[in-house]
Amino acid sequence: MRRLSAVLGAALLVAVSCGQAPASTTATSPSPAASASEQPQAGGRIVFGATGDPKTMQPVIATDTQSSEIWNKVYLSLTRANTRTGETEPNLAEKFELSSDGLTLTYTLRDKLVWSDGTPFTGEDWKYTAEAVARSVKTVRKSTLQDIVGWADYRDGKTDSLAGVAVKDNGKTIEIKFAKVFCPATAALGGAGAGGILPSAAFKKVWDNKTTDTKTNIDDNPLNMNPPASMGPWVFKEFKPGVQVTFVKNDKYFRGAPYADELVVKTYADATAIKNALVTGEVTYGTVEAKDYDEVSKVDALKGVRYKSSGYTYIGWNAKAAKAPWLANRDVRQALWYGINVNAIMQKILFGLGTQVYAHNPPPSWAYDPSGLTQYSNDVAKAKSLLEKAGAKLGADGVYRWTDGQPMKMRIETNQGNNARETILQFAQEQYKAIGIQIDPLLESFNALLDRTDPGTDYEGFIIGWSLGADPDPYSIWHSSQQGKGQFNNVGYVNPTVDQALLDNRNGPDCSQTARKAALKKVDQALNQDAPYTFLYAADVLFFANKQLQGADPNTYGLTQWNVEKWWFKK
Repeated sequence: MRRLSAVLGAALLVAVSCGQAPASTTATSPSPAASASEQPQAGGRIVFGATGDPKTMQPVIATDTQSSEIWNKVYLSLTRANTRTGETEPNLAEKFELSSDGLTLTYTLRDKLVWSDGTPFTGEDWKYTAEAVARSVKTVRKSTLQDIVGWADYRDGKTDSLAGVAVKDNGKTIEIKFAKVFCPATAALGGAGAGGILPSAAFKKVWDNKTTDTKTNIDDNPLNMNPPASMGPWVFKEFKPGVQVTFVKNDKYFRGAPYADELVVKTYADATAIKNALVTGEVTYGTVEAKDYDEVSKVDALKGVRYKSSGYTYIGWNAKAAKAPWLANRDVRQALWYGINVNAIMQKILFGLGTQVYAHNPPPSWAYDPSGLTQYSNDVAKAKSLLEKAGAKLGADGVYRWTDGQPMKMRIETNQGNNARETILQFAQEQYKAIGIQIDPLLESFNALLDRTDPGTDYEGFIIGWSLGADPDPYSIWHSSQQGKGQFNNVGYVNPTVDQALLDNRNGPDCSQTARKAALKKVDQALNQDAPYTFLYAADVLFFANKQLQGADPNTYGLTQWNVEKWWFKK
């Protein structure tokens, strides 16, 4: 899936969401805890598979899930989502408090927190990370912090310190002042806007945050691919490109050192290769595609669990595409939605293990409300009617011509090795031909896909997905201001009504869940009609692990390894 990593309170590939408890069914029931008669045993190596290398191992500039899968092993947030409810709960902080007027947020850290190298963890680490976001050129995180008092002055080099952040009580207390109410504050700011907090003592050797020189930052330095210290359960050991990333247990982890000695993130060619490695025992745990679910469920050596995903898959359309100017037309984008058989795609890919979506907020989110949304079905006649309404004329070769006489031919691209997305691309190529649009397919590496679909790059369509978090704040994905290089609104979406609704969700002043849900409903209604994406589906997560592994308890709101320190191997 694209960007993270949501892993952030604001969007990422890194994002958060509050919601109803996820529906969950098991293939073979995992055993999240040992029975009273069993004692956890130390030792062993946990291995799981990935289909690409991380672009970075540092959260400030991370925009993809491959990278977040690495940095979240070492860099943590002050808060996290409760794994059962999605509600924000303490993590590195022992408590947090938002003032009654919503303008002051206070985090109080746990006692005696230390990095893996023995350096004390303090509020200065949080402040350093926030200021690193402010000065970064490559980050997409700035909008998360923009309401902090003094933000613009520090970002622009007018001051050498972020005025709205005070670190008190010998580093144990962080007090954040806002210029206006920021509804997702508690969750979104736990990771200093980046999602994970950096070890300032080490990073200050490559960038000093006490400066007004805006030409300097942490964007390009060796520590970005070599984490120097960890607050998480694992300590980075080595990276072999194209092979694996290796971690060893952190004996200073505040929840207790993991029972396992090592964690390895191993690189494979595609999802099928990961599935085969899982079946043969080469990897300890992983997720499989729906087409393999029945097969893997029958493997005696494995146990599995199925749960709802907080993300979705989509086809994005670049409204600014020079080679496909028709994509700026809403009727054309709606025609593209009617022109593809999403139900057939879901049957081919998901086999009923997922949910069709028609807008941004996915089913597990408290903001999910599909009522009143157009539920686009495959309708070739409707698609052609919309194309002609937009001014296109059908050519003798069966391909429509745009208003300038240009044949409506365009490229759709996706990442090679993702079998589901490759299948969607095949469907798109075949089915869009039936409505008179010719598709040129392109498969490329995941990292190349991210680079090729950056805002300002001339591309047409792409197939990818979002991994979202627990507190819904899609500002960085849909607000018209978020179209700079490296930012998330890469389809060039602009809608003043959506811009205002996104601000209402963020800045209230009514931050009640009812008010925010109403604002997000407006966002979803507009996206459903404007169709900047052809929204496809939210696939269920199909998790399997070796039966010898005890303690794994994956679910919608917790990262897969949220309790990894309790994982152990039964011999």
